[in-house]
Amino acid sequence: MTLLLFVSLFLLLLFIGMPVAISLGLVGVGLAVSMGNFRPVMLGHVMMQGIDSFSFLAVPFFILAGGFMEEGGLSRRLMDFAFALVGRMRGGLAQVAVVMSVLFAGLSGSAVADTAAVGSMLLPSMKEKGYRAGFCGALVAAGGAIGPIIPPSIAMIVYAVIANVSVGKLFLAGVLPGIGIGLILMILSYIEAVRCHYPRETGQFSSSAFFKAIRDGILALLLPVVILGGIRFGLFTPTESASVAVVYSFVLGKFVYKELKWSKIPAIFASSALGTAATMVIIAAASFLSWILTSMRIPQLLTKALLEFSRDPFVILVIINLFILFLGTLIDGASIVILITPIVVPVISGLRIDLVYFGLLLVVNICIGAITPPVGTCLFVASSVGKINLADIAKSAIPIALCLITWLAVLILFPGIAMFLPNLGQ
Repeated sequence: MTLLLFVSLFLLLLFIGMPVAISLGLVGVGLAVSMGNFRPVMLGHVMMQGIDSFSFLAVPFFILAGGFMEEGGLSRRLMDFAFALVGRMRGGLAQVAVVMSVLFAGLSGSAVADTAAVGSMLLPSMKEKGYRAGFCGALVAAGGAIGPIIPPSIAMIVYAVIANVSVGKLFLAGVLPGIGIGLILMILSYIEAVRCHYPRETGQFSSSAFFKAIRDGILALLLPVVILGGIRFGLFTPTESASVAVVYSFVLGKFVYKELKWSKIPAIFASSALGTAATMVIIAAASFLSWILTSMRIPQLLTKALLEFSRDPFVILVIINLFILFLGTLIDGASIVILITPIVVPVISGLRIDLVYFGLLLVVNICIGAITPPVGTCLFVASSVGKINLADIAKSAIPIALCLITWLAVLILFPGIAMFLPNLGQ
């Protein structure tokens, strides 16, 4: 009953607009006080322990690399490449939005950043060409949600640190499921284009323009290949790959494309610092709450309750995923990863389910949550960037979310889709 009371308090704090980090901290302190052994020094000590991990150094580096990519001209070249690839398909702008989202996912690892970047470049044009505003916003939001699935992924790094699993394997596990979501969104875009009679993009095909777009974009596209290849062949660790991404994107933007200006660099560092701080404060606060829940033996009680209900790993996996899907409609993805992981990992380990595989399912879950009302963060970003009514976006996002939930069910039924690349060569 005490736990239910504080869960209700947490949801209430979020509902009235309290920042996530403060909500988590207040609930954690409240639970600690209710246990009768709270000391203020515990709060700072446990929060610092929660973020004291070498692997978390990848977070600021990947955010910084994303800033260099945006200011260094990589975004525009990726858009040109996407247009050259799928621009002349039915519903060409929608197809370009999806392809760009997949490409950005392999560069930034952040759903919000990908939604904002793709939305700012394409939503105005899509509305001008007569695309339904709600569909445009929902599609860009869903495309942005692919960000944490295709590596590099900040959410995967956080999960890997807490669950003590290989970041490299988790990165590899996200490749095929992420591409699968991209294909689903392209099919939905084609169906929408046929249903609403959206025209093909005009203009004659030019082989010279096509190969120029590929030539200009290929260096940017090589970044995820460098990251995954370096990790896969042991050239550097996942944390070190983040610093490689920073150097690569800086050199590309400054000395190859020559669009990254020295005057922009202080602002990029400042923005990266703010983004890192926001992420790490949430992790620290959630770590304290997780520590309190562990002290209350919540993981053990949950394990016992689930095993009394069923000992079938598939049934337990479905129940946990349904619960996470429900949480995703109420809580942002970062908080879910930090809160859920220490609680359910003992259950998953006890059932001998691969923790890398479960981590992939968890990340897919939170990405579905990012486009599910009422707390769909990507929906809010798309609404703001595209100046589209949030209700229209949310309505159009429902069928997309149902398709992605179906894809999640496929991944649960066929684990080999996710685990093919991590197990390759073993």
